[in-house]
Amino acid sequence: MDPGHDITHHGCTYGSFDEGYANLAIAIYCKQELESYKGVTVYLTRTALDCPYGADPFSSANCLYSRVDYARSLGAAAIISLHNDYDAQLDTSQNGAKVIIPNPYYRPDVCLAGLGLAQNILPQLTATGLGVNNWKLCPNGTGIVTRNSDVSKYPDGTPKDYYALINRAKSYGMPCVIVEHAFCTNPSDLQNHLTTQAQLQQLGEADARGIAAYFGLSK
Repeated sequence: MDPGHDITHHGCTYGSFDEGYANLAIAIYCKQELESYKGVTVYLTRTALDCPYGADPFSSANCLYSRVDYARSLGAAAIISLHNDYDAQLDTSQNGAKVIIPNPYYRPDVCLAGLGLAQNILPQLTATGLGVNNWKLCPNGTGIVTRNSDVSKYPDGTPKDYYALINRAKSYGMPCVIVEHAFCTNPSDLQNHLTTQAQLQQLGEADARGIAAYFGLSK
């Protein structure tokens, strides 16, 4: 479980909302719920607000790659990176949850695993009252999206995934998905899903139920 960002590599902030803090809280609640299922061990790529991977303020790449390398060293079955969203133009029509999955190139099996995770996680999030985000950068109405790099390629010449976490994990044959829970710039999302500990717990437990369903886990 990867709580996105930290106090060096900042996520979105809006008013009193701080994404790095919210992501960590959601991850802790998700871990607690997932470990109530049989045979599950959940590791967090960070357990505090600081960066455990060198804290280089001028680059997030080493931090992101190190998070994936840590997961690989543990033999993780998947990396679930937990985030929240922000619209730079403060477009309040942008709302709801989406899951970013590996693209279908180079290792289509990794894409299929990511798709399976997303198809199980997203319904659990919408059951909390969140909408499905129709992402400006990749609108398809499903809330399950990919994003390709404009310049980088995989060894077979196909487009690399845009996000460092996903393309690094794919190079190891490990599925990685990025869960964007809600928009802090949407008043409803912020008030109803990102304001209280109980709301963050609800999101973390929803993630856990989706992950458990994908892996066929039981209590």
